[in-house]
This record gives sequence, structure tokens and C-alpha cells, in this order.
Amino acid sequence: MRQEKNKLYLTTAIVCFFGLLWLALDYYSDAHIVVCPVKVVTGYPCPSCGSTRSITSLLQGDWKGAILINPLGVLSALLIIAILALILYDGLAKKRVYEKVYRRTELFLQRHTLISSVLVVLILLNWIWNIKKGL
Repeated sequence: MRQEKNKLYLTTAIVCFFGLLWLALDYYSDAHIVVCPVKVVTGYPCPSCGSTRSITSLLQGDWKGAILINPLGVLSALLIIAILALILYDGLAKKRVYEKVYRRTELFLQRHTLISSVLVVLILLNWIWNIKKGL
């Protein structure tokens, strides 16, 4: 069981690290590379297309632009900050707060299917919006 808990922390940390690395590479580079497999294969953007540009706009202080590019980018930035803060806190305080929050969120979404369904619909609407604006 302990190994499974550590796997959650390790996996999350690796995903956040590579996300931040990608963001830094994009932020400090003039070359904006499209790596979305959905867009490359179909020509249509996925729900998260534009998230990197959205976060870059946030870093430049342009909240409105960030939301207009892709609201999921703003949400992703806030989640990454919160998750990394919890993981750092857990490491320093020898606690398991992130794990508890993760498990409770997972159970909450499993028990409240209406809320889960609303979240799925919001992502689908964001996807339609991305396609309409031609990201």
C-alpha cells in the first residue's frame, strides 16, 4: 500500500515537472511547436489545445487573454500550483495531505455523477469553442 501511495506522488511530480519544462521551453523560445496528436492527425484542436499559450498569457499578466485562448490553461496553472504546494508541504511536514485530497476528490466525483457529468459537458463545450475559433 505504501508503494502505491509513493507512486501517486512520483507520477504527479513527473507530470508536473514535464509540464513546467514544456512551458519553460515554449515561454523562452520563439518556435511554437504543435504537438497535439489530435490536431496533427485530424486537423481539429483537442479540448486542451491552446493551454500552453493560455498559461504564457497568464505569466505575462494577461488574464483576459489567457481565458479567451483556453480557460483550461488557467485551470491547469492553478491546479499545478496547488498540487506542487501540497506535495512540497507533504515532503517538508511528513504528511499525506495531497494523497487525502486526491482520494477525496476521486470519491466525490464517483459519488456525485451529476457534478462529474457537468464537468464533462463543460470540457465538451470548451472543445466545441476551440474548434469554432479555429485554434
